[in-house]
Amino acid sequence: MPSAKRREPAGAAKRPAKEISPDECEALLDHDKSKVECLCPKCGKKHVMNFHWIGRGIPRKYCQSCRDSI
Repeated sequence: MPSAKRREPAGAAKRPAKEISPDECEALLDHDKSKVECLCPKCGKKHVMNFHWIGRGIPRKYCQSCRDSI
C-alpha cells in the first residue's frame, strides 16, 4: 500500500479554503442561468429575470404584476 506522500503530486501545496459569498454561491450553482433584461408583452415594462437565454433580442416574459393578474 503506497504511503500518503506517494499519493500526492510532488508540487501540490495545500491552500486554505476560499470563502464564497452567497451571490457567488448562487452563481456557481446555476451554471446555465443569468440575469436577463426582459420585456413584458402585456404592459411593455422592462424587468430583469434570472433564467437561461441564448437567443437574440429581448425575451418576452410577463412581469410579476401581470403574471399575478392572469
